[in-house]
Amino acid sequence: MSREQTPTVEEVRNIIEQIYKRTTQSYVEKYVDVPALSESRLSLLFHFLLEQGMNKERATILCTATGLVQLGLDMHELVTNTYEKTEAAERNRQLTVLAGDYYSSRYYQLLAEAGEIKAVEVLSGAVQRVNEAKMRLYIAGKDGRLSSDEEYWELRNMIDTGLYVAIVEEYATREDTRRIWIDLFKDTATVESVIGEWEHLKWQQQPPFGFSRFLLQKPGATISQVLYSIETKALDMIGMCEQMARNLHPVETRNMLAAITARYAHRVNRLKRVIEEL
Repeated sequence: MSREQTPTVEEVRNIIEQIYKRTTQSYVEKYVDVPALSESRLSLLFHFLLEQGMNKERATILCTATGLVQLGLDMHELVTNTYEKTEAAERNRQLTVLAGDYYSSRYYQLLAEAGEIKAVEVLSGAVQRVNEAKMRLYIAGKDGRLSSDEEYWELRNMIDTGLYVAIVEEYATREDTRRIWIDLFKDTATVESVIGEWEHLKWQQQPPFGFSRFLLQKPGATISQVLYSIETKALDMIGMCEQMARNLHPVETRNMLAAITARYAHRVNRLKRVIEEL
């Protein structure tokens, strides 16, 4: 990857800014909380596309489209499965559904204008698989039918990385490249998810959700055991990412993953300091 092709933090943040600009609706934003996009995941995707020889303009279009779809999916994940008790809350619930639909629809317009018809097909298929995984995880979690930690993370990773993995599978120029980048997306997404749950439980003092709620469903499980398991999982996954960063080529990709992993470690250390001060 040439110096001119090496992506910068500013370029990735500009992609995120463009995504939010394309979805700005003052009325919706007045009543609906818009989720934050994963800068790390978009940075990985941008690096991947450039590494495959794509120019920055085209890579930016594909990243922006993927981010738009992801934002729509994330909005839909905020929707509750029951009607709200007040008119205002129910209005917000319905607006969240409509906002998710609107955000997702913007990707089609962007890709169609750019002539990226194959990318439309790739992302449409990924959306279907992500929604299937959401339904499977919801039903299994509700009925307590998840058989293992591995089954949980298989579904969770499909939800969090399905769009990005689909892009990798379509545009990777070599099989070994495809495997490496899919692992990168899944492992970093697991780290983000676990750290987010740890912060949610310990720092914000909120009820368990996601993996922590799944762990609490196991016979005899306690919140202390769950917190220990979450902390252990986070540290193990950060260590794995650090090891991957040392072995990655080219150097630009290695440095990018090292920077992402350093941010994860900073969040963990900050959380530990806050816990010690409580």
